[in-house]
Amino acid sequence: MKGKILTVEENKGIILGDDGERYEFDLSEFKEKVPPVKGMVVDFETEENRAKNIYILEAPKPDLITAINMESNIKYFGGLGALFILLSWIPYIGMALYLVGLILLTIAFKKLSDKNPSKKIFKNWLIVLIIGIILSIILGAIFISAIVNQSEALMFLAYLIFVGLGIFTGVYYKKIFMAIYELTGETLFKTAANTFFWGGILTIIFIGGILIFIGWIIATIAFFSMKTK
Repeated sequence: MKGKILTVEENKGIILGDDGERYEFDLSEFKEKVPPVKGMVVDFETEENRAKNIYILEAPKPDLITAINMESNIKYFGGLGALFILLSWIPYIGMALYLVGLILLTIAFKKLSDKNPSKKIFKNWLIVLIIGIILSIILGAIFISAIVNQSEALMFLAYLIFVGLGIFTGVYYKKIFMAIYELTGETLFKTAANTFFWGGILTIIFIGGILIFIGWIIATIAFFSMKTK
């Protein structure tokens, strides 16, 4: 059946079908990469007065696709969080800046994820954050042990974990920032996503860190360039 989206609120919305009936839907039933917005013409199936398996028939104007109201605090939480990550190299206060940056980014990603839960922005961030911390602790312990015991085998193991951690974070950062790009329409997030990905892959030859640093620069600019309501 064809219809037009009347409203989208939080995790649900309403479609006016060609039969004149209104059908509620959950965002999980919207099968496109872009989020649903008011006025979008869609094709859908019905089940007990609810819409499911929803696909776009007529996309609205490009600016309508990205016309999701973003609170200004998302912009500043994300921008400052990314900036503090960038400044974490500063002696003495670097670790504090890094931790504050992680907290601010976590808040920004949660707010972004609430705009469209199907993008799994917050879930993917928690995955990379928790597993990243665990692997970093293991890496540090093995690296120290390798130095103390002058063990080449342990040093090689530390290298493998370092590369694995880089690739893992690169893949998940790409997922996170591509989802934000699809949600906001800010193309710099797409650039950041690809930069993080290749930075993670290239940790195998130790130049990935440079690309990851550049990725955070781009992400910082992207957050501050994000359109808000």
